[in-house]
Formats: sequence, structure tokens, C-alpha cells
Amino acid sequence: MNPCRILTLALAVAALTACGGTREFSAGGLSLRTDVQGTWKDPKFTAGPMQKIFVISLMKVEPGGRDAVENAIVARLASAGVAAVASHTVMSNDPSREGPSLPDAINASGADGVLLVEVRAVGAYEPYTVGQTVTSLSPDTMASYNYLKGQHVYQPGDYKVAHIVSEIYLPTMGKQVWTAATNSYDAYDLSRNLPDYTMKLVNVMARDRMIAGTPKPS
Repeated sequence: MNPCRILTLALAVAALTACGGTREFSAGGLSLRTDVQGTWKDPKFTAGPMQKIFVISLMKVEPGGRDAVENAIVARLASAGVAAVASHTVMSNDPSREGPSLPDAINASGADGVLLVEVRAVGAYEPYTVGQTVTSLSPDTMASYNYLKGQHVYQPGDYKVAHIVSEIYLPTMGKQVWTAATNSYDAYDLSRNLPDYTMKLVNVMARDRMIAGTPKPS
């Protein structure tokens, strides 16, 4: 991977380590929980479906933190016949205890690809009689949560929206080859949305031939 990107990921993982039933609603008669806004695949990527993926989460849920997100993705990939390694299982969670660096852990895993997931922004979903809007607030996710909660700005029909970006990189080349943009309409409690998010994420990975099989329902 690109050294700068690796350093950024390593610092983010270290910071997160140190800090250590989904709601449904209808808009126009359509049930919305997790919505895949779109995907992108590098047209120059011609390799076959990936057999093993190294999973890194820069978002966390409560309870469980980022580990819970990684575990949920690994389990969903396994249901599609794909081997996966959660970063927290091979890297030290104790700042005082040395462990392998992120690049070393990725290389040792023998993974074909690195899947990185993170919440890029949080907004407010406001359903109206005609149309709908999503107001992006800030990439500073927790600051947005805490500010809005304190201000009681949400009306009874409003929902928090988490914009989740999931990216796949080639560890041998440090190159991004695939991206999925996803909106979670239960951002206040992302843990409730993990089953739906992971199912739709792995489904579009299969659709775009990043992996061979489709996931099984949990």
C-alpha cells in the first residue's frame, strides 16, 4: 500500500484502539434501512474474485467498538465463502505491548485485498410529503451526534444518516480498486444496522465480482 496511506490508517487504528433489530421507516412506500448509493470499480482491475480479505474498520459501534464492525464483516464474508482477517485479531490492542505494524499484519495475512470501512459524514434525513433531503453536517461524526442530541434539533419524523464509505485496496500495489458508498438510516445506533449493512455490502462486492459468492442471510 502507499506509505502515506498506510501511515494514515495506522494512526487512525491506533487512535481508535486507545479510545477504546434495525429501525425502519417508509418514504414513498419504500422501506429504507441501508441504501447503497453506488459503487465504483477500477476498469483496469482485471484480476479474478478475491479469495481472502483483510478487514479494517475506522468506524465503531456500541457495544463492541470497531472490533464488532470488523467481526460482523468477517462473518458475512465467510458466509459468502471468502476467508477474511479482522485487523484487531492480529494487531495489539494494548498500546504498551508491541505488535506487528499494519503493513506487516496485512502482508502476513496473505490477503488479496484490504477492505477499509469508515463513516465519512453524518447528516439528518428529513422525509417530506414530496421528496426528501439529506443534510450533511460534518465529517466529525461524534461531534455531530453530540451537538444535535444536545440541541434536540430532530423532529419526530427525522432520522440520523451515516454516510459509510467502503474501499478495497490491493496490498501488493497500494492501489484502490473498488468503492461502495452507503447510507445507513439508523446512524444513532449503528450496531442495529450491522446485519443489513454487511449483507448489502457483501452483495454488491459479489455483484461487482470482487468476490465470487453471495452471502447467506444471518
